[in-house]
Amino acid sequence: MRPLIDMKLFGFLGIAAALGSPSLSADFRLSNGIAAVANDSVITVQEVQTEAKEAVELYARTYYNNPAELENKRIAALTEALERLIDRQLVLHDFKNLGGIIQESYIEDEIKRRVRERFGDRVTLTKSLQAQGITQEAYRQKTRDEIITYIMRRKNVNEALLISPAKIEHYYTTNLNQFKLDDQVKLRMLMISCLDVNSVEDTLRLTSQVKTKIDGGASFAEMATVYSEDLYKKEGGLWGWVGEKKLLKGLSEIAFGLNTGVCSRVVARAPAGEDSYWIYQYNQSNKVEVARKFGEPHLFLEERKFPKGGDLEDLPALPQNFYLLYAEDKHGARTRPLPEVRDEIERDLLVLERTRLERKWIDRLRNKAFVRRF
Repeated sequence: MRPLIDMKLFGFLGIAAALGSPSLSADFRLSNGIAAVANDSVITVQEVQTEAKEAVELYARTYYNNPAELENKRIAALTEALERLIDRQLVLHDFKNLGGIIQESYIEDEIKRRVRERFGDRVTLTKSLQAQGITQEAYRQKTRDEIITYIMRRKNVNEALLISPAKIEHYYTTNLNQFKLDDQVKLRMLMISCLDVNSVEDTLRLTSQVKTKIDGGASFAEMATVYSEDLYKKEGGLWGWVGEKKLLKGLSEIAFGLNTGVCSRVVARAPAGEDSYWIYQYNQSNKVEVARKFGEPHLFLEERKFPKGGDLEDLPALPQNFYLLYAEDKHGARTRPLPEVRDEIERDLLVLERTRLERKWIDRLRNKAFVRRF
């Protein structure tokens, strides 16, 4: 545990920090300042910043073009991190009051396990800690604290909870909307990209040749494994069960219009500005029969037809990707039955119950603790 502090000194430091920092945002820029005191333990601003680092970095990437929202998210992440650290100190304090002892050999065994599973060897661990500015001693203390927290959680939050069948059934009947599924198609898709403007006709020709092989009896999955260029190539182009909203509307219309076991015509997508695109459907002569324009992701905008077949120069935008789609199976809209979702409901209810019990336990610790935030 952390050493006891002189409360007069703490009061002076706390007042000085408060006077020098008019806002929470400013407080958290004083890395050597005090963020809070929980019983006899000081939580520094630097500890809060470290705890919130991943969340703050994620928000910085997400809201880089919205400074006001970024600052709101940053402060929220720091505040949440501070509360987690306070809770942690209360748990450690409770462990100490109960006379708990962790053998050093147990801590060493846990560090060895983490080295083996996460780092491979001690050298890699040391380099990783140095990169993060963490000392070996601090890492050992952190490991000790995490072991204690785990032990105390197991003691106060029963891991062997049971959710009764009646509770599962009640949850199901009162949350039926959660288990409703729209129309779905078990979709396979093959995608081939154009390298440049000169490769459009060659890419169209290749896609058409693959389509001919599939129509002649070749396995769509095998063709996708050989020719497709998207992330699902290794799975034979299998996207699995998808609803209409998972795909761009232009592709979704085609996928859901297919009969089971049928491959689509050759389809192409052409960007049409920042937020829109064209979908072209080709005939057997490799000419466009219909072009439909959509706004991202699900808005239909315009349709053009080419009764005599459109060539490349007739199209409003240059194709970028060519597709073949295959409907392996279909489901109509339905509500998933209870036997199908029983295990999911039980897992969700267990998480909720453990969260409730943990919050009740922490609240009990807070009610008898001294906590002061700065």
